Amino acid sequence: MRRRTLNLAFAWLLAAPGLTAIGGRRGFAQDSFNLEAALGTRMIGDPDAKVTLVEYFSLTCPHCAGFHAGTYPKLKEKYIDTGKVKLEFRDFPLDQWALRAAALARCLPAKRYPAMISFLMEKQASWAHVGDPLSELLRNGELAGLDRDSAKACMTNDKLLDGIIAIRLVGNQKYDIRTTPSFLLDGEKIDAYTFEEFDKLLANSAP
Repeated sequence: MRRRTLNLAFAWLLAAPGLTAIGGRRGFAQDSFNLEAALGTRMIGDPDAKVTLVEYFSLTCPHCAGFHAGTYPKLKEKYIDTGKVKLEFRDFPLDQWALRAAALARCLPAKRYPAMISFLMEKQASWAHVGDPLSELLRNGELAGLDRDSAKACMTNDKLLDGIIAIRLVGNQKYDIRTTPSFLLDGEKIDAYTFEEFDKLLANSAP
């Protein structure tokens, strides 16, 4: 039995079938994986922007996919690309495959992470809601430049999975995050989903 270091209430997140640790090969998992970097802040926008927007999301959440398809591009164009707002991505996986997909995305270089999140959101129906999510995630990892062994090693790395669950726990316990997508504006939880709702809130914060 694998030892879990976090709240056992989240054990169900780690119950994905068909995933076993990669061993016997010197490569990604042993030589080049940097846990601290993988769990580092993932952000888009000017680091010096005065306003910080945080998104808590689950990669298997249809509402999150809807936000990324409809609201996110408009926010990016008006507020993020213009240097007014920086957006931080924080994991809040709602199921085992959201957790594995989050691990896969975090194994990519930080500069490629936002594009991978957008890709996984856009293609959500083709990997998250099919009979064999593992095969589809491995295929997506290959498209992003990870070989299958490296992608599988990402999704079975206990310390990485624990770190992602820890991000979820902090969101729940510190900010009362319970659903996805949920957002913080300069550290305060807000109620917004559409571009119009964000625009109203940001018009005064990021003129």
